[in-house]
Amino acid sequence: MKEKLPESLRGKIPSREDLSEQQEKLLDTNIFLGKMLAVGAVFHAILYIYPNTTPVQAVFSDLIAGIMNFIGYSFSSPSVYILNGSTAYEITQDCLGWKSMMAFTALMYASPGRLSDRLKYLFAGLGVIALANIVRVVTTIHLTELGVISFDVIHGFLWKWSLTAVVFVSWVYWFRKNQ
Repeated sequence: MKEKLPESLRGKIPSREDLSEQQEKLLDTNIFLGKMLAVGAVFHAILYIYPNTTPVQAVFSDLIAGIMNFIGYSFSSPSVYILNGSTAYEITQDCLGWKSMMAFTALMYASPGRLSDRLKYLFAGLGVIALANIVRVVTTIHLTELGVISFDVIHGFLWKWSLTAVVFVSWVYWFRKNQ
């Protein structure tokens, strides 16, 4: 159903006050999608550049090995590997959780309002995602070591979708709290 523009607005760019409620919602949706596309372009640029994150991966590997040793294992972490006897786990760039953090940042950026008003929650949400990512990697290694579930099932399905849920639930929580 096409709405006609009043005669007084023809040839002019209408302001937000001139829009119907439906048109205003459509405008807000388009702005949200435009911002998500812009962040998506940045995301793809990062993927294209593929920066060297080996030092960060090595620090993360040390952290995970330390946690695993705290719970009773005997891991070493030369460079980006976590070793336990004959078992080796590689901490890749994707193990850092940066894609989930980028997705959360994109959702926060694309949401209505000023980004500066959301910075506190953005950093808190990134902290929650970083913590969830550490739990993800530790539990993946721990459950694999116990032989409870195969590495591929834990890593490829269970935790992949669980971390996505953490991102989405964190954003929905903020969005509902602030609308």
